[in-house]
Amino acid sequence: IDKTEVMLSILGSVKVLVSKDNRQDYRGAGVKRIIVTAIKCVLASGKCLNLIIIWPASTYQSN
Repeated sequence: IDKTEVMLSILGSVKVLVSKDNRQDYRGAGVKRIIVTAIKCVLASGKCLNLIIIWPASTYQSN
């Protein structure tokens, strides 16, 4: 299992997923940042299932 964190920046109504290794463009933008979990499943046959993004419950309920 490959575990990769992504950071979600909320800029007004636009939501941007940013790799944990490449946050430079959004650093210091003065926006609320949230760490979410993204899960991508690939079957042994090579078929990919839909991407799943898991939001922290407190963040989802406050928006």
